[in-house]
Amino acid sequence: MAFNEVTEALREYEAKVAEKGGTAPRRLRPGLTREDAQRIAAGYDVTLTEDALAVWMWHDGEGTLPYCPGNPDHQCNGSYGIFAESGFPPLSVAFQLTERMCALWDSFENSAPFPANVMYATDIADFNGGTTAICLWDVTFTVYNTDLPQVVIDCHNPEVKDSTALTCEYQYVNRGNLTVSDFIHKEIERLDDGTYTVSDNGTLVFA
Repeated sequence: MAFNEVTEALREYEAKVAEKGGTAPRRLRPGLTREDAQRIAAGYDVTLTEDALAVWMWHDGEGTLPYCPGNPDHQCNGSYGIFAESGFPPLSVAFQLTERMCALWDSFENSAPFPANVMYATDIADFNGGTTAICLWDVTFTVYNTDLPQVVIDCHNPEVKDSTALTCEYQYVNRGNLTVSDFIHKEIERLDDGTYTVSDNGTLVFA
């Protein structure tokens, strides 16, 4: 079952980060119960997939990074947490970050508030999971620059066995075939093959 597979992979990943001297595991928050996670999601009219439940029942994000409200100027050097140069938000914050990126903000060249989220009719017309625009069911999993969705979990169909982990650039997502389990296992591989390393201060970074 996807839930058990993702949970096992996350625990393996956390243990490997700790083994390599990473300090991020110490900052992980206790996991949510299934009921609490679905209650948070229901507030946004979303039902979490089993994969998404596995993530936030493992840990409810990291407790030390400032996520919301974000810095509008984004004068920061990235997010450093359990995932290399990425942050892992608590579920309630994950929905706030996704919601903000879903907002239809007006954009003016070089002068728009950030994020300048312009979604045209063709981007938001398909509400069956096929659109390239980020939607509220794309629950933010990891972030960069403290508060911008980097990887989101597609929860548009809570009945699927293996939900997809989508890379995200600003308001757009790349709807590929990478499952949440695939994503975690790739992170484990990057720890094993040296793509990721731990700095002298215990931060997980790209080598």
